[in-house]
Amino acid sequence: MARVTVIGAGLSGLTAALYATTAGHHVVILDRGEHLGGRGTSESLDGIPFGFGPHLLQSNGPLAKVTKKVSRLKMVLGTLRIDRLHVSGVGPLRPRGNVKQASLLRRVMKANDRTHPAVSGAHLLASMGALDADLSRFKALQNGKLCVVGEGWSGVVGRMASALDEVGVLIEAGCDVVSIQEGTVHLADKRELESDVIIVACGWKRAKKLLSPHWLGEEPDLRPILASTVDAALSSRPLSQRHGIIDEEGGVVILDYANIQPRMKLDGAFLSSVAFEREGESHEARLQRLNEALDHHAPGWRSHLIHERQQRTITIQTTGEKPAYDTLSAKGILLAGEWVASNHALADAAAYTAKEAGQNISSALD
Repeated sequence: MARVTVIGAGLSGLTAALYATTAGHHVVILDRGEHLGGRGTSESLDGIPFGFGPHLLQSNGPLAKVTKKVSRLKMVLGTLRIDRLHVSGVGPLRPRGNVKQASLLRRVMKANDRTHPAVSGAHLLASMGALDADLSRFKALQNGKLCVVGEGWSGVVGRMASALDEVGVLIEAGCDVVSIQEGTVHLADKRELESDVIIVACGWKRAKKLLSPHWLGEEPDLRPILASTVDAALSSRPLSQRHGIIDEEGGVVILDYANIQPRMKLDGAFLSSVAFEREGESHEARLQRLNEALDHHAPGWRSHLIHERQQRTITIQTTGEKPAYDTLSAKGILLAGEWVASNHALADAAAYTAKEAGQNISSALD
């Protein structure tokens, strides 16, 4: 049995801890925040789970499998229907009642013809701004396997935390890790925690600082994809029955979770929207661009506002040559998170790389 310290109590940290504990190791989780979940958090306002913009995962992907494993219950998911997803200037990705247009769109989607706005729009949504991503999420969208979380991220995180609590895993919040060195985790309050294996499962910005002295070669050159988000609960439904609008030219995606996930049982809409970064554009200008897109595509939304959360800037994900989970295993360090190499993206990548790290603790032991 190894002593394992997990840095970060987000989706990747909690998942890594679950698998390491299942393998028989003694696990402690440290997080500098006061709330679990990292970016995977949501706040309930009148029963509506407010997060930080739209977040998509595959219905049978790594995170859904992990959640089912720990709670024996499937996640509450809402599937995006491409006949109810509209691209600006094109209409629905799979129109009904227009055989000619439907045939054309099937053809360009199958050929992955990115010169067509429907295809480039679908990629913008599926990849969440990382347009160099592989085709797995693009195909999942077409096959009805790309989903939103209907229960809110706090529900998913809560399931994981409960499972860890049942087996006695200690989760220490408010613990700021300042450095890791030769099997020792150094905290800002001067405490030191001896570990056989350390799993770095925080976000890339913080992980970069902690791992800087430990890279065996060049430090990974990863770039964050930034965005602005607006989440709004409304007393009306400005998108009618549409699941969402993709404004490819404007770099904006607007989804209506109330239409995608009817179990939310809302009288009005719950819009979750995102504007992806543009070179040279300020955070303020990007958020303004998103608000203007909402005014255009969801006219009158402000007049029916119940609750709203605007985020000027947030890191959606990273892009670049990502390190493998065991890149630093010779130093007793494993890696987990969206920023670690895998064939998945976003929360699914976080869960998959965390599973790899948690199941392979022995690879980092002397």
